[in-house]
Amino acid sequence: MKKLVLFLAMLLTAMTVKAEDPAINFVDGLTDKILAEVVTAQKTQDEKERLFHDAFTEAVDLKGVGQFVLGTAWKKSSEEERNGFLNAFTDLTVKTWADRFNMYTGQQIVFQGTRNAERGQIYVDSVIQDKQPVEVIWRLRPSKESYKIVDIVVEGVSMASTYRNDYRAFLQQNGNSVQALTDELARKSREFKSENKNN
Repeated sequence: MKKLVLFLAMLLTAMTVKAEDPAINFVDGLTDKILAEVVTAQKTQDEKERLFHDAFTEAVDLKGVGQFVLGTAWKKSSEEERNGFLNAFTDLTVKTWADRFNMYTGQQIVFQGTRNAERGQIYVDSVIQDKQPVEVIWRLRPSKESYKIVDIVVEGVSMASTYRNDYRAFLQQNGNSVQALTDELARKSREFKSENKNN
């Protein structure tokens, strides 16, 4: 009973904050849109993939994230190398997060509030209510019209920092070749698609 009362209190608090906080409204609107129009919608798989791609790429600053995860290699790469990397990075990232949203089985996302982050950015704190609650922190950068997501931290693991560390290690092992990294991301993306078709 105590847990139920606590949960209801959290939910009521989250609903109150959501009504007054545009940052929470932004994230809540994105998750609602994806769940309603993609995950639980009666559409073909191709339609779902297209709709998820559009919603995710509109909400997430994938160019900014891509520049961050490439690190110092971004400054040293050509415009052609940057564009090739961003295309491969975007494709794989969208597929990865589409797969994660497809794991949804009715869990509720409870928003707990916001906090200030560095460089004028904002953290939106949330918890996915499941058998084992999952903490999800959304890092937002204010944009002209709304916000852009620049990182998603799940149970303390940062999407952006994880990619940056993985890519840095790959580059060090492959002569700091951005093209080699781009080819590797494209390969993983192709394998990702093949695995999903087989499941």
